Amino acid sequence: MVDISQYMTKAHDMGLVDGTVPVEYYTSPEYFQREQAMIFRRAWLMVGRVEEVGNPGDFVVRKIPTLSANVIIAHGKDGQVRAFHNSCSHRGVALVCEERGNALTFRCPYHAWLYRIDGSLNAVPSAQDFPHVDKAKNGLAPIHLDTWNGFIFLNFADTPEVSLREFLAGLDVMLDGAPFDQFPFYVQVTDEIDCNWKNLVNAFNEGYHVAILHQKTLRPAVVPQENPHLNYLDIKQFGPHSAGTVQRNFDYNPDAPVLSWVYSQMLPTSAPDQQAIAEGRAGFYEHPGINRLNIPNFGTETITIFPNISLQPLANGYLFYQFWPLSHNRMRMEVRIYSRHAPKNLREEFAMAHTLAATRDVVVEDMAMSRLQQIGLETGGKKVQNFGENEPLLRMFTRDYEAYLAGGGMLPGQDSAEAAE
Repeated sequence: MVDISQYMTKAHDMGLVDGTVPVEYYTSPEYFQREQAMIFRRAWLMVGRVEEVGNPGDFVVRKIPTLSANVIIAHGKDGQVRAFHNSCSHRGVALVCEERGNALTFRCPYHAWLYRIDGSLNAVPSAQDFPHVDKAKNGLAPIHLDTWNGFIFLNFADTPEVSLREFLAGLDVMLDGAPFDQFPFYVQVTDEIDCNWKNLVNAFNEGYHVAILHQKTLRPAVVPQENPHLNYLDIKQFGPHSAGTVQRNFDYNPDAPVLSWVYSQMLPTSAPDQQAIAEGRAGFYEHPGINRLNIPNFGTETITIFPNISLQPLANGYLFYQFWPLSHNRMRMEVRIYSRHAPKNLREEFAMAHTLAATRDVVVEDMAMSRLQQIGLETGGKKVQNFGENEPLLRMFTRDYEAYLAGGGMLPGQDSAEAAE
């Protein structure tokens, strides 16, 4: 048995001494409104991958439900990727109705005002009736966009308080070059849940619940004997973001014929892809920012990007989770499973379907418990939640959440007083 106790990161190791959190953070409409203004309109928000708009003219439309925003992300003829509000300068109509496509212009379906792929206004029918409209000043309204490691981020502030690199606070340095681009194919599951969004952010930031809630789904394959509560190892802080190492149970050997067959078609998540390595395509497990301890039964790295992203690199792909608040007690969850390519045959198609179903089962357990949690919080009997020493990332998230609501938090170590100066 491997002694990993020295690597378990507890709350006191991170200087996080406050273990209580007000319930009203999770039940108050007023706090939701403050989150919209002070977090989601200030932070850089991850919204997709550059591969989704890989060629000039490619575009996708993204809904940002927390801000009621509808966004066009487009790859211009000049090679630059830009983002715009999906709103015509004439009467505000959402001019792009497709979810994705390729075009060099966007034409409003109401009065045919025409925009180039770079957002500039190209033509106005009956232009003589709009002498006050300067085409140079009436293109699509831009949104600040930047990329890191192929991920697209948007910032909805009039002027971002910090650059994307400053916002990532060193997480980008640790993970620069991680091969996310090797896994462009994804399948997605989306659902809405009657709970506060932070319930699920917290669920993905601790392993304490895995052996109980996921006892028939994750526990056999994930929870090792030497770490029965699945404490995260070697937690690193990067401003409001974090990365923590999660083990896997290498003693797991499924007996069921279907499971055994699936595992033979798709490598277990903790097994390096030897064929890819032989072809010079080293995966996540060869990256120095992943499994920094080099523990033998490494499972994944849980990477949290504030406020609403969880990434989990695996040997043959990665998992992407996004949590969008819709109100104080309702949220939208988006789950993507990324892999190298679409299934090439029936065997791979079956294995992918099984993987998707297994992921769905685990997520449904988390969603159901988060709904039960919301019911309990809203009954009003408790005024605080208690976060344990084995839940340091929950305490960390709360600390940074409070800093953002107070007007700080944009730079590592910045508090609200510094932000106000």
